[in-house]
Amino acid sequence: RRVWTLRSAPPGGLSNFGRAGEVLIAMFDTRPLQRWASGGVGAGSYDYWSLAARLNQLYACRHGYDFRYFLEVRASGEAVPQVNVLDDSGNSPSKVAGTCLLRGAEWRATSWCKLAAVALGLSHGYRTVVMIDSDAFLRSGRLSLRIDELVADHVAKRHGEWSFASQRNGGPRTPLWMAGNAPFKPAQPNAGLQVWRGGPLLNSSWDALRRWWAADVGDFHNRHHPYEQAGINRTLERGRDYGVLLGLEWLNKSEWRSLPAAHISSVSRFDRMRVLAATLANIRGSFLQRCGQMPNATSIDATRTAERLLERRATQSREHARE
Repeated sequence: RRVWTLRSAPPGGLSNFGRAGEVLIAMFDTRPLQRWASGGVGAGSYDYWSLAARLNQLYACRHGYDFRYFLEVRASGEAVPQVNVLDDSGNSPSKVAGTCLLRGAEWRATSWCKLAAVALGLSHGYRTVVMIDSDAFLRSGRLSLRIDELVADHVAKRHGEWSFASQRNGGPRTPLWMAGNAPFKPAQPNAGLQVWRGGPLLNSSWDALRRWWAADVGDFHNRHHPYEQAGINRTLERGRDYGVLLGLEWLNKSEWRSLPAAHISSVSRFDRMRVLAATLANIRGSFLQRCGQMPNATSIDATRTAERLLERRATQSREHARE
């Protein structure tokens, strides 16, 4: 497979969030997508990450965005190593296995490697890069919102129980927005949905992304829940670096039918296939035909991508110090 390179950056636009064609909807995983048959979809026909990928591809199609499913493949073609990891009940081995390396030495689980895929999207010139987990989806039907609308409409919780001053929860100059973590920790971010902003905020996004990637969380959180979320409070400042979409309670089962996005996490894993398949089955056939088949997965070597895009400055600083 060809690993995605840094060529063919799309042109910049005028808005911070970007127009159609300047927004990337992305997923990252170590598991290949299943090929789609031309017929109907049944709950037992596909795995959940392929169903989620199809739904997110349809969302991108609805709004004219680009979609990429990043598949971890070493540049040499070798398989993703399955190293010894801590027990993590409810999560699949592909999620907790060591997938990418921090500074060439510390194994990190798959969830951390999403940050390398975000970096690749930003490096291609997208005005907005949206990273969404493999058990989550953005709706393309009646409740669907453009990314700028989704952020604007969900900065505050509908009934105001968790209100924050704008300087604490972000504003027009905030480079990163994440979903809320209700009902578990309502005021905290959930990194299953990350909306990164380029354009005039590109440098701020790069700075926050590199600091997040470099977070020293120890071996436990490198490979154990909450993975990359453990590094947020240690390295990022709320309001300046990121904001929380407090109104997007997408982990809450009671809210799934009323929100433009849903996250069927490991806590609700027995609902995954039912919800994903039912959502896809309710989409009109004419829309499915217009959006076409799922594109092939895009190969990425997360370790090499991180070394080149997220650790480059640190490496250069060490080299200058040695000189």
